[in-house]
Amino acid sequence: MNKYKWCICDMDGTLLNSQDIITEENVKALKKLQQSGTEVMIASGRLDLMVKRYIHQLDLRGHVIACNGGLIRNIKTNEIVYSNAMDHNIVEDILTFCIEENINFLLYTADVVFSNRNNPRLLRYEEMNRSIDNSLRFEVNYLDDTVMEVIKDIDVLKVLLICDNQEQVGYLIDKFSQIDKLTVVSSAKDLVDIMASNTSKGKAITVLAEKLKVKLEDVIAFGDNYNDMDLLQSVGMPIAMENAVEELKTEAKYITKSNEESGVAYAINNYILR
Repeated sequence: MNKYKWCICDMDGTLLNSQDIITEENVKALKKLQQSGTEVMIASGRLDLMVKRYIHQLDLRGHVIACNGGLIRNIKTNEIVYSNAMDHNIVEDILTFCIEENINFLLYTADVVFSNRNNPRLLRYEEMNRSIDNSLRFEVNYLDDTVMEVIKDIDVLKVLLICDNQEQVGYLIDKFSQIDKLTVVSSAKDLVDIMASNTSKGKAITVLAEKLKVKLEDVIAFGDNYNDMDLLQSVGMPIAMENAVEELKTEAKYITKSNEESGVAYAINNYILR
């Protein structure tokens, strides 16, 4: 047994390598950590249904944090224990802007991922869907006029904007950050994540810790990007990846190897279970 109750892992750029794979080294280390008494949890910018295959691979049975903290779901029962949906009118305005400006986007709800047509990122996810078992796939729909007509009846947890360059990322963050009812962060160099205000992985883990009476000082967290910032600020053992943005590294107790070098496993073996 070790003193840590939870280990929270970001996915992209952290637990996953550039091939969207959890390495065998990371799998072994996380299972060893689980055997020592620490529950492993995923905290992703993606919808949790998009990471089912990784949940299955790691044999996780507790909770999963999705949409940068906009959703917490019980893996075993499928119960949504917490969600923070966006304002319907603002979602409609964002989507209208994206369509007019020809910006690729993904829209996450609790059950479905919507996308504009010919979105390269969605094509990648569709290919991923085809490569896995039916039970692990997630539903993908295209946003058409019919959906736009009922968008005010849909609870949206996150809108993801896919940008062409860093200049566009900066412009969109500045534009949407001016709206009080939104939280806007970058989760990768070409992505802008838009959620309801007061949405973050740190907020979600705080809510869950209060609900389950776990002390945040007894929690490990791994991350690499700006959407992991307050998660690392919230826990007792914050660990940044070598490939993390510099601002995140200043919040970390340890900086481990990169996601390409099974940095999660390296930290578990050298900093947690040594």
